[in-house]
Amino acid sequence: MEPIRHAVTVEADQERTFGTFTRRLVTWWPIDSFAIEPGNVQDVCLEEHVGGRIYEVLQDGRERDWGRILRWEPPALVAFTWEVIQGPAFTEVELVFKPLGPSLTRVEMTHKGWENLSPMLMGHYLAHRSGWSLILGRLQSALSA
Repeated sequence: MEPIRHAVTVEADQERTFGTFTRRLVTWWPIDSFAIEPGNVQDVCLEEHVGGRIYEVLQDGRERDWGRILRWEPPALVAFTWEVIQGPAFTEVELVFKPLGPSLTRVEMTHKGWENLSPMLMGHYLAHRSGWSLILGRLQSALSA
């Protein structure tokens, strides 16, 4: 299957855009619908190093992993496994933050590795195609506000 690709241009410099994506996930990510336990998420954390975790913290303090950092190149790139789809194999998400000007950044997302999933999990592909559009739209809105 083809990777899912989506891009948005935001009204913020590269550093702010990267920092908002990596350090302020809970403020803009649609956790009420795009989480392992929607409606029960208190925080979303990202450990800023290769091998670090991305995870949601639930209201009762439990943690649920979203993935692990594969590449960490601030403020230009972050890539991670996407473990929200449970299975023996995972997909990968890469985000590239390209400066277009002093207050303008293009965020390019690629979600690949769908061929690694079992046929029973392939239904997640279509949901993620529309989901990433909504998610990156939320990032764009948060930075434009």
